[in-house]
Amino acid sequence: MQFGRGKPAAGAFFDSDFQSVDSLLAVALLHGLQGKSECRVAIVTVSRNNLKVAGYVDMVERFYRGPAAVFAQVPPPGMITTGDGGVVSPGLTEPFAKKKADGSPLYANRVARVLDTGDPSTLIRNYLQAQYEKSSYFVLAGRATNLAVALDFKGVKDLVKERSSHLVIAGVESFLADPWAARKVLAEWPTPVTFVPDEVGKAIPFPASAIEKEFPANTPDHPVAAAYAAWQQMPYGASTTALAAALYATRQKEPYFKAETGTVTVGADGRLGFVASASGKHTQLSVDPALKDKVLAAYVELASAKVVLPQRFRPPAAVDPVKVPPKQP
Repeated sequence: MQFGRGKPAAGAFFDSDFQSVDSLLAVALLHGLQGKSECRVAIVTVSRNNLKVAGYVDMVERFYRGPAAVFAQVPPPGMITTGDGGVVSPGLTEPFAKKKADGSPLYANRVARVLDTGDPSTLIRNYLQAQYEKSSYFVLAGRATNLAVALDFKGVKDLVKERSSHLVIAGVESFLADPWAARKVLAEWPTPVTFVPDEVGKAIPFPASAIEKEFPANTPDHPVAAAYAAWQQMPYGASTTALAAALYATRQKEPYFKAETGTVTVGADGRLGFVASASGKHTQLSVDPALKDKVLAAYVELASAKVVLPQRFRPPAAVDPVKVPPKQP
C-alpha cells in the first residue's frame, strides 16, 4: 500500500534453520505472494549460529528489494548467536562465486560478522510493533529455538497475541531438533497453530524443470534458483513442506489441503504425536490427492514469479531494529 491508502497486506514473519532448500523456495513463494499484494515479508530470521547462512538470506532479501536496497534501510537478517552452526550446503556458498560479464561478483555477501546480523527476539518485537491488530502471521520451517526464546523476551508474547493471527509449522525432524523449544512453542504460543507433516512436502516435490525454465524466464540470475541448482546434483525434486506452510499461512481460505483439528505434543521420547479432536487447539494438514496439481502449480507460479518491488506503507509505530545481538539464554 502507498502512504495514506489504508492498511497494508499481512506481514509474514519467516523463521528457519535453512537446512533444506525448500526454506529458500518458501521465501521466494512469500515474495511472490507479496508481489500480488497478498502479504508483506516483514523479516526473515535464522535459527542457527552461522554467518554463511545469514549472508545468503540477507542477499536474497536484498535481491527482492531491488536497487532501493542500496539506499533504504533493510532489516538485518536475524540470527541466533549460540549453539553449533551446523553443515552449510554448497547451495548457500557456491552462488557467491558466480561473476558478471565484467568480472564483478553476481551476488554480494554483506554479512561478515555477528554485528551484521540482528537479534531475532529484538527484530520480532520491533517488527510486530509495526503491524496492525491481527495483521501478521508466522511461518516456522526448522527448529523452534528463535520463537521459544522470543516468547520470554519482554513484550513479545503479548504482541504476538495482539498483532499476529496464526503460526504454521513445517516438518517434524527439523522442528524437533530442539525438543525444549518445540515443547515450549506448542504449549505457549498465543495464537492458533497449524502443523504441516513432512509427508505433505514429500507428496508434492518441486520440479527441477521450474528451476531450469520458469525462474530464468521470469527473473534471470535468480539467487534461489542458483541455490537450488547447487544444493545437490540436478535434476532432482525437493520436498515442499516449507512451501506448503507458507502457502497455507497466506491463503488459509483457499482449499489447497485437508485440515484436521486436534492436539500436537512432543512426548518424553522426543517424538511428535497428534491426537484428532474437535476441541483440540492445533490443526494438522494433509494432502488432498485431487488438488496436488493445483498446489504444485501455485508453488511454481509464486516461487518463480517475476520480482515486484515492495510498496511502502505507514506502520502504526516506529521501528528501530537493533543490530547488535545480545547474548541469548
